[in-house]
Amino acid sequence: MRKHLAGYALAAITLALVPQILWASDAQCSKLNATLHGTYIVSGGGTIIGVGPVTALGQHTWDGQGSTVANNTISANGNVFLATVTGTFTINADCTGSLAESDGSHYNLVVSPDGNTLSWIETDAGTVLSGTEVRLRPLSGENADRATSKK
Repeated sequence: MRKHLAGYALAAITLALVPQILWASDAQCSKLNATLHGTYIVSGGGTIIGVGPVTALGQHTWDGQGSTVANNTISANGNVFLATVTGTFTINADCTGSLAESDGSHYNLVVSPDGNTLSWIETDAGTVLSGTEVRLRPLSGENADRATSKK
């Protein structure tokens, strides 16, 4: 009887752990940085303390290797201007990531496993900004080959 109980207990533990083991070994964003490549439509908004409401719309190009450039139209408390910033990013196997831009801003990211969409939130003090990006077009030619070959 004890052998049977021990066998059942072992089977129950094994069945409980199998999904976790499969989840851990099945990286959702196994291409890491190469998950993000191409040009995306970016939109977002929120508030910057001391400035007021902010909204932005533009294009964000990710090279799939850890570098990016964004060209945005920004309205900050009613003042509209164009901004171009470069940045560096990292995408993890669990589809989370981070971005640091040349203007000193920092973001946490979550990207879909196919890389077609991502959501972001700025993590700097005094900001309440978030938004989304949708792939407009993937990289093409030599740049695409380089991005997708880096796993």
